[in-house]
Amino acid sequence: MEDVNVIIQAVSTVGFPIVMCGIMFWFLNKEQENHKAEMLSLKEVIAENNKVLEGLKQLIEDKLQ
Repeated sequence: MEDVNVIIQAVSTVGFPIVMCGIMFWFLNKEQENHKAEMLSLKEVIAENNKVLEGLKQLIEDKLQ
């Protein structure tokens, strides 16, 4: 409830467009941080998968010889 009052006070003080720009800026920064963490996790998973694929490749090559 307190957050709503702060937003209402900000809108009445500086105006709706300025408040919305601030909220959008905050939201985009949060999304960028989340995306960065997701990409780091994805990068680690891909690296692990590459190691497994190299092992499988070596195993197949050994079996074929």
